[in-house]
Amino acid sequence: MISKIKIIAVIIFISLNAQAQDINEKVCSNFDAEIINSENFQWRILNKKLPEKEKIFFNVYWKFIKVGEAILEIREIAEINGRRAYHIYSTAKTLSLLDTFYKVRDENQSWIDIESLCSLKFLADIREGNWIKKQKIDFDHINAKYILEEEGEFTVGDTKRWVQDVLSGLYYFRTIDLEVGDEYLFDAHADKNTWILKTKVTGRETIKTKAGVFDCFILEPAMRENTGIFKAKGGLKVWITADNKRIPVKLITKIPIGSIIAEIYLYQDINKLKEEESGTTEND
Repeated sequence: MISKIKIIAVIIFISLNAQAQDINEKVCSNFDAEIINSENFQWRILNKKLPEKEKIFFNVYWKFIKVGEAILEIREIAEINGRRAYHIYSTAKTLSLLDTFYKVRDENQSWIDIESLCSLKFLADIREGNWIKKQKIDFDHINAKYILEEEGEFTVGDTKRWVQDVLSGLYYFRTIDLEVGDEYLFDAHADKNTWILKTKVTGRETIKTKAGVFDCFILEPAMRENTGIFKAKGGLKVWITADNKRIPVKLITKIPIGSIIAEIYLYQDINKLKEEESGTTEND
């Protein structure tokens, strides 16, 4: 049972742990012109926007049995080192009934630069059974460095400009103009490792969920085996809406003991809700 439950903490984010292969696919705009020194450094401007506030709720199933819940949330516009950023917050947890066997309480946070749509900072607070992992990663895009703080120790290493962390990468994908059949590459970073993430849009499908019916693109990331606590053995598919919101709707991955599914059951556009409440108040 423990091994069945353990993976729910990363199923929402595992789509970002992919290994690129040597191919000539369509390359995303993060491979812009090289900048040699900080004096000449300029932040890229992508002119793509995410919602300023939203909240997405997921049920997580194993073989049609609900084992947990997860939330993806854009909480606010914050400031990180003088840059305005989307504050992304995510949680994953087991149901209370399963906590006795294997309790999961995971939190991840990412700050994504509004103009450049790259990661500025990443926080992880992972609690799974007796295992606890806490880390902070700051990204210095001027010098193409990362600063990792974990267990009181600091590591500074090389990375790529415009790099994504394992949470911001999903949100970056929500800003890309997708087409069925295309493959997309961008730099991703986790722990001390930077790699090129490759994802292909393999199809389009209408998905019926508790939150409604959605026309979706199907994304299939190239999996990295033995990344983090999840030892991926099968393929992964991610459904995101084909409208301009690109809302994550469903994720499914195959593992040796079956399949894990995360599916949306509620979407809240916080700004829209506030506008509706304001309009109701004015009309009263």
